[in-house]
Order: sequence, then C-alpha cells, then structure tokens
Amino acid sequence: MPEGKARTQAPFDYFRIAFFLAALTAIRAIAFPADIWQGDYSRHANELIFGFMLVQLFGFMLKALPRWVGRPILAPPLIRLFLAVQAIAFLLGLHDLALGAQLRSIIGLAAVTALSVTAIRARAIMAFPLLALAAAHAGTGIIAAFDLWPGATMLGFCLILAICFEVGNRIFPMVIDSGRTRDGRPSRPLPAGWISLTQRISSLLTLLLWAFDLPYALAAAIAGISGMAWLILLAPWHAFKYGGVRFMSFAMLSKRVGFLLLSIQAMPGSTMPLAVPQHVLAIGGLASLAVAIATSMVRKRNGQSFQRSFLGTATYLCLAGALALRVGYAIYPEHGQGLLHAAQAFWLAGFGGYAVLVLRRRNTPNCSH
Repeated sequence: MPEGKARTQAPFDYFRIAFFLAALTAIRAIAFPADIWQGDYSRHANELIFGFMLVQLFGFMLKALPRWVGRPILAPPLIRLFLAVQAIAFLLGLHDLALGAQLRSIIGLAAVTALSVTAIRARAIMAFPLLALAAAHAGTGIIAAFDLWPGATMLGFCLILAICFEVGNRIFPMVIDSGRTRDGRPSRPLPAGWISLTQRISSLLTLLLWAFDLPYALAAAIAGISGMAWLILLAPWHAFKYGGVRFMSFAMLSKRVGFLLLSIQAMPGSTMPLAVPQHVLAIGGLASLAVAIATSMVRKRNGQSFQRSFLGTATYLCLAGALALRVGYAIYPEHGQGLLHAAQAFWLAGFGGYAVLVLRRRNTPNCSH
C-alpha cells in the first residue's frame, strides 16, 4: 500500500505556493484598502503590479524554466527560502504595507538573479528575454517600494504587461494546437512570421512609449490590428469545448482590444477615459491571462489537462465580470459606487476561487508527469 501511494502522490509543488501567495496578494490589494492604505491609494496599483504579478511570475518560472533550461533551476532549500521570505513580506504588509513591499521587492530581485545564474550557466538562450524583463520589473519594483521615482509604477505596469504578453504568445498557440489535435484535426501552421513579429514589436513599442508618456496612438493601433489578425489565424474556437481555453482566449483577446482602445483614447478629441483601456489591459490582458496560464499549468500537473470544473468556470466568469463592471464604472462614474463595489466583489470571488484551484491536487498516476 505505501508503494502504491508513492506511485500516485507527487510531492507538493512549490509553484502552487507561489500562486497561492499571489492570489492572497491580489485579494488584499482589493479587499482592505480602508485598513492598510492609510489614504494613499496609489499603493493599490503597486500591490498588484509589483506584488501579485511578481510572486505569480516567480511561480510560473519555477514550473516553466526547468523545461526550458533542461535541468532543475534552483535547489529546493533555496526555493523554500524565497517562498518563506515572500510569505513573511506578505504578513509584514498587513502591519506596514511599505515595509512589506520593500522586503518583497528585494527578495524578488534576488530570486530572479538566482534563476538567471542557472539559465546563463546552462546557456538556455530561450529563457534570456523573459529573465531580462523579469529583472527589469523586479528592479523597478524596488524603486517603487522605496519611492525613488514617481514613474516607476507606470514603467512596472508596462514591463509586466510585456512579460505576460510574451509568455502568452508562446503558450497560447501550443494550447490551441493541443486542443485541436485532441479532436483529430490536423495541426494548423502558425501565423506568418511577419504578422507575429509585427504584433510583438508594435506591442513592446506601445508599452515603451506609454511608460514614458510619449505618443503611442499609431503603435497601439498597429499592435491591436496585427494582434487581432494573429489571433484569428490561430482559430482558437476549434478548442473552445476544452476546459480553460475560452478564458485564455478571452484574456488574449482583451490584450488586442486594450491596444485598440488605447489608440482610440490617445486620438485628439477623444472623450474616452484612460481608465477604460488601462483596465481592459490590466484585468483582462494581464490578471486574467496570468490566472489562465497558471490554472492550465495546475491542470496539467494534476493530470487533468483540458478538463472542465465548476470552480474553474466560476472563477473565470467572476474575473470577466470584474472587468466588465470596472470598465462600466470608468465610463459611467456618475452611477455611483455601486459598479465599483460590485467589481470588487467579483474580483474577490474570482481570486478566492483561484486560491483554491491552485492548491487542489488529484492523486493520479499522471501527477508525476
């Protein structure tokens, strides 16, 4: 019997702990402003950009980088140390948000540095762009945590968007192709290289221009249009019946729509509030994509790839609802705080579900694969 258990139960995965800490950070960033913000609501954005996404990205790299590098990326004791200090930083933030952010940002940069050393030694070239962007994001987080430059929050937002989009553009085609082949359909060729390159360069250019308050309307329009063409050519609807694919497609679509809205908002005479494209990109293209990718990884680890679950569907719908309500408030603020409070409730429910999803395991023989 013990031998049977050994075959069916895998050790608890460290990336799950990182995703769980990220979920708690996202919940705190929305749930308790009156208790911990001390009147400074700018910290709300920093908690999501440099808190939720920093720990979320660390969890992703713990799972993905060993495959890219071809070897274990960090020694287990070092992983446990990084996660323990991040947990301490979270708890410290309940008492003093600024101190918690400072500790979190320092240990975040240390973690990226440790990951980079292994990748460089292994000459894992495909991991270098992600690690370079992650290091820039973590370093910007330190600047923001110590209030060294007011523009750090915006730069960090653009950097983490760039990271999430790069990861999504790499993973999404593989997910869709896997779903398609499960139905016996032939593999579909990737979109033409020039379309992929155009949407990649224009997206990064838009974010760079936006971060430094330079004209970005044309670049954003090109990013949105080329990205939409790229998405259509992948034909994600071929795999919609599989668990998580619709929500990942929603997140990828939100990115393209966000860029199109950003270009419209930047046009002379536009009355669209910046908060509209900002939240489409932040909630739809960033938070939703991060959750979609993470839950896909958890499903695969559980031996449940593409399987639907009620909790997963409810989680995704809550995050989509949070986006719709937050955009509604940005367009119609005269309707009062009702839309904002409803968006808050959907956000909390969504990330509450996400916290449960990443900790749930299935003891099957596939768990070790």
